[in-house]
Amino acid sequence: MAEETNQSLEDQNVQVEEGQTISDEAIEQAVEGAEKELDNAKKEIESLKDSWLRERAEFQNYKRRTANDLLNARKESIKKFAEGLTGALDNLERVSNVPNQTPEVVAFVEGIKMVQKEFYSVLEKEGIKRLDPKGQPFDPMLMEAIASEESAEFTEETVVETYQAGYYHEEGESKQSIRPARVKVGKPQS
Repeated sequence: MAEETNQSLEDQNVQVEEGQTISDEAIEQAVEGAEKELDNAKKEIESLKDSWLRERAEFQNYKRRTANDLLNARKESIKKFAEGLTGALDNLERVSNVPNQTPEVVAFVEGIKMVQKEFYSVLEKEGIKRLDPKGQPFDPMLMEAIASEESAEFTEETVVETYQAGYYHEEGESKQSIRPARVKVGKPQS
């Protein structure tokens, strides 16, 4: 502190020789100058600290947004891939459900069923599930009603027949339709 005061006094062209006394006014000016410099330095430190904290928070937000974007992109790519497979899976199902199979065709159809099971297994690992809702309550988020019939046997809208199986992506409690199941709905009589 004494060096700063002497430096400040030198800056003001005040020379102190041995045996001379410094006026109170010069000392006060030197102290005020040093206090101003100290206050300015403290303000600059606070400003830099505030700036650093803002940058850090912005970077944390950036990391979070990037992680969410990557997760969403992954989910979307899985869904797009599954959408592309649904037609092929439908064809495999048609082959495996051929009636009146000859003995030569039975082994071939069994092979098709094994391939079909493998496809479903791979899709399940990624959260993609097949939906054949016959007998279940109608869910417009996962199903598309192609036809309907009224009957006294129904107390609520119930799937009577599945024309085409649907697929959905399940994550936790949420289900997002990839392709709705096309169904016939039984309705209570009005």
